[in-house]
Amino acid sequence: MPYNLINLTHQQYYQGPDNTQLSGDDAHYGYYQFIQVTDLINDVMATYCQLDKMLEGTRLSDVTYHAHRALQELSFDTFKSTKAMEIEIPPSLMMALPHDYVGYTKLVWKDNAGIEHTIHPTMLTSNPDAYNQDSNYFLQFDSAGETTTANESDTWTDYKGNSPNSTPTPNGSNFDDTDQFDNVVGGKFGAETSLMNINGSFYVDYLNGRIHFSSNLIGKTVTLKYISDGVSTLQSGTGVSASPPGHLWADPTMTTNPRQGFIVHKFAQEAMIKHILYGCMQGRKNVDYNMLQMLKKEKWAETRKAKIRLSSIKLEEITQVMRGKSKWIKH
Repeated sequence: MPYNLINLTHQQYYQGPDNTQLSGDDAHYGYYQFIQVTDLINDVMATYCQLDKMLEGTRLSDVTYHAHRALQELSFDTFKSTKAMEIEIPPSLMMALPHDYVGYTKLVWKDNAGIEHTIHPTMLTSNPDAYNQDSNYFLQFDSAGETTTANESDTWTDYKGNSPNSTPTPNGSNFDDTDQFDNVVGGKFGAETSLMNINGSFYVDYLNGRIHFSSNLIGKTVTLKYISDGVSTLQSGTGVSASPPGHLWADPTMTTNPRQGFIVHKFAQEAMIKHILYGCMQGRKNVDYNMLQMLKKEKWAETRKAKIRLSSIKLEEITQVMRGKSKWIKH
């Protein structure tokens, strides 16, 4: 039996199945803004795949496949399915990329007041494979005839060992920021300004699935804000999510967790449908070219519309940002 918010009384909605408001057992809060992908797939099958319809004879498996492809495609820049992962930086100065990581949007560390400080990426370092060499600089091999590598490269060792309060200069020496009256006046002229950042730095090692941090971030609480592809995500985003398994509701009108399975914001419902229709039509043989082009235009038109609707731009928020830039705002 599908979950139906409309049939709930106000008391049932706010108190939930355990009759307690805001108890953590409230998966239905705000759910009316979403639609389940399974319902959307069923709508497409009933509306477009029956006899004498546009996609007559299209299998359910095809519609499901293109629905998942639409989720992935729209999650990158339309749904804005951004997640956040908070960890404390260990002595190794590394963190593993999340299992559903596609790309990062921001990295920050928080101070004791809970204020977030942006950590900027460094473009001047990496963690290459360090091949072992003998005294003659020849590569060394193991018993199987394969090259051997060190646990970490000299580049990474020097990067994480750099003093937290020091800034590299073009000649490779470090000047301590607290030494204001020593004989290095003017010594930072020409220094790389992107490295002169008290908030630290990081770089992403995509090959090994890790993020490396500078040494002044050890022990700090860091938050990685990143984009998921919408299919393997386990939390609600702005546009789409796949929710964790739920429980059975005690009330017969509240039978299942409403966030069970993939859900999509209603603002993007039509964009999802157009993506599915275009994908299914594109895979058919002897397809009408004009029909295909029409669906393609409709797909991108609905995608642009969904982006605008999900952007949630508010006049008050724009005003607040402009005030922060010391702009003269008239009301």
